[in-house]
Amino acid sequence: MLIPILVSSVFILGVVILCFAKPNAGRIVLGIFFLVMAIGVNGSFTFTNPQGYVDYASGALIPFYRDLALAVVNLNVVLFGLLLIVFEIAMGLLLLHKGNSVRVGLFGTIVFLIGIAPLSFLQIPWLGLIIGEVYLLTKEFDTSILETIYSKFNQSITRRSG
Repeated sequence: MLIPILVSSVFILGVVILCFAKPNAGRIVLGIFFLVMAIGVNGSFTFTNPQGYVDYASGALIPFYRDLALAVVNLNVVLFGLLLIVFEIAMGLLLLHKGNSVRVGLFGTIVFLIGIAPLSFLQIPWLGLIIGEVYLLTKEFDTSILETIYSKFNQSITRRSG
């Protein structure tokens, strides 16, 4: 259990430092991270081992939280997984957009990180991402990732033709 905590802690520290040093890059990394987690982790769970959600919920650290998590997950395990995937994709896309959309994505992912923390000791380090996200809430993001890519592409073409 120590190795996953150390690896995730190093990743989290790197993302938080990036959020402070280069806020736009930090929010892009967070957006991509949530998209990857939605498809990679929760997609894998949902489509190959939906029972994993039940197993995970049954290991929650706080008895009340364990009971609540199991009650929600057991309603329909696959539907729970699909809703989780949709939520994380939505948050990732909001983080990659601009303006108030980024704020909504940041608030949503902060609540999500707080919500998963009591599920396992492995989830607790992920609360560290909130430090970077709260800092990002103080910033304005006037361009989406697509606009940023388009702008860089146009600059590259202009330099070549000029």
